Amino acid sequence: MALPRLHVLEKADLEAIDEATRTLLARTGVEVHSEAARKALEIAGAEVVKGSHRVRFLRGVLRENLRKAPREILLASRDGRRDIRVPDGHTYVSTDGCGVNILDLETGERRESTSKDLASLTRVGDALEPLDYEWPMCVAGDVPSEIHDLVEAATALENTTKHIQHEALSAKEAEAMTDMAAAIVGGRKELRRRPIISSIQCPVSPLVLEEGSTEALMAFGRAGVPVAPMSMVLLGGSSPVDLASALVVSNAEILASVVVSQIAAPGAPVFWSIASGPIDMRSGSFGAGSPEMAVLSAAGAELARHYRLPSLVASLGCDADTPGFQAAMEKMGTGMATLLAGPDTVSGIGGLDTDNTMSLEQLVLDAEVVDYIQRVMRPVRVDEETIHLDMLGRVGPAGNYLKEKHTLLHFREALWSSKLLLREGFVEGHPNEERVRERARARVRELLAKHEVAPLDADVRKRIWEIARSETRE
Repeated sequence: MALPRLHVLEKADLEAIDEATRTLLARTGVEVHSEAARKALEIAGAEVVKGSHRVRFLRGVLRENLRKAPREILLASRDGRRDIRVPDGHTYVSTDGCGVNILDLETGERRESTSKDLASLTRVGDALEPLDYEWPMCVAGDVPSEIHDLVEAATALENTTKHIQHEALSAKEAEAMTDMAAAIVGGRKELRRRPIISSIQCPVSPLVLEEGSTEALMAFGRAGVPVAPMSMVLLGGSSPVDLASALVVSNAEILASVVVSQIAAPGAPVFWSIASGPIDMRSGSFGAGSPEMAVLSAAGAELARHYRLPSLVASLGCDADTPGFQAAMEKMGTGMATLLAGPDTVSGIGGLDTDNTMSLEQLVLDAEVVDYIQRVMRPVRVDEETIHLDMLGRVGPAGNYLKEKHTLLHFREALWSSKLLLREGFVEGHPNEERVRERARARVRELLAKHEVAPLDADVRKRIWEIARSETRE
C-alpha cells in the first residue's frame, strides 16, 4: 500500500544544500558563545579563530560526528503506554509551546498566562488521542521569572503521563530538569534508558550558538536526554528571502549543534529540527501560518532523512489571533503539507497569534485537524476484501449499500467521522462557525471535569516541586 507523500526536494537538491552547508560551516563557521563548547570543539579538530567566538567546522569533524549520532530516539511516557520511538513511519504530534498569553475559555479575554492555565492545557492535552506528546504550552507568568521554566516543567510532568519536551536556558536548568525526571523514573540510569523528557535548544539565527542553550544541550546529552536544536531562521531577516538559502542557514545551525552534542557525549540522542519561516514585510511579524513555513518544514523532513537523523518540524501554526477561518486555513495548510512530507514529529497545536497566545478551545479544534489529516494520510488498501466484487455483482445496478450488513459493521473504520464539525446544513439563527466553536468549548469543559491523570507518588511530587522552587538560573 502506498503512503500519500509530498516531496519538495529532489536528490540533487538535497546534495546541493548539503554541499553548501558543509562549505558554509568550514569557510564561514558559527559563533559559539560557550567557552566550554569552544574548547571541546578545538580538541575535536574544529578551527577556533583566536580572540573570537568564531568556530569553523571542518569537513572531517562534521563527517565524524554526524556518524556518531543515533538513528533512533525513544521519547518515553511516564506510564509506558504512549512511548514514541522514531523513526517508525508514523508522524507524532505535539502541542505548541511557550505562549505568554491565554485566550480565556469563559470570557474570551486575552490575558497573561499562569501556572494554573498550563495545568489545564496539559490535562486537556493528556486526554486528546491525536496528541502524542506535549510541550508546556504557556509561560507560568505568576511565578518569579528565575524559576518559571522549572515550574512549567514540574506542572507539565504532574498533569500528563505523555512525554514532555521543554527547554532549558542554562546547564544548571538542564541538570534540574534532568533531576526532576530522574526522580519520577527512579534515577538517572533509568532516565537514560527511558527518557520521559526531552528538550528544545534553539540556535540564534543566523549562525550563533548561544552560551546558556549550548551548555544545556551538552548537559542533556551527557544525561542521555534527547535534544532538538531547533533552527528558527527568518527569511528576509536572518537569511536571504530564497527558501534554498534559508535551508542552508538552518541546516548549518542544526548540524553545528549536532556536532557539539556528539563531542560532549558521543551517541547523545539528537533531532534534526526546524521552525523557520518568513518575515511579513508589511508588519514585521513572523509568518507562522505561511506557505513558506510549510515548505521549509516539509523540506526539513527530507533533509533529516538525508542525514538519517530523526526529525522534529514546526507545523499547524497560525498568525490569526482567534479561532476562525484564518486560523483554520493556516493550520490546515501548514499541517497538511508538513505531515504529508512524513516528518517523525511535529509541534504546533493549540497556538494562536504566531505562538504568543494559547487556547484550550483551539487545542481541541487542532486535534480535530490532525485527525482529519491523518485520515487523508492513511494508505488506500486495494485487494479482494476491499473491492467487494461479489457484493457489487449481488447488489447490482440501482442497488443500495446502506442496508448491507457490511456497511453497518465497517463504516466506523472506513469513514472518518468528526467530533466537532457539522454536516447537517443551514440552521436559522445559528451560524455554523459559532456552533463548531461552542462544541469545542463544551468538549474542553467535559475533559476538564472528567479526565483524570495518573498522579505522581506523593514523595516524588514533593521532590520535583522542591527542585522547581529552589533552583535559579545562572
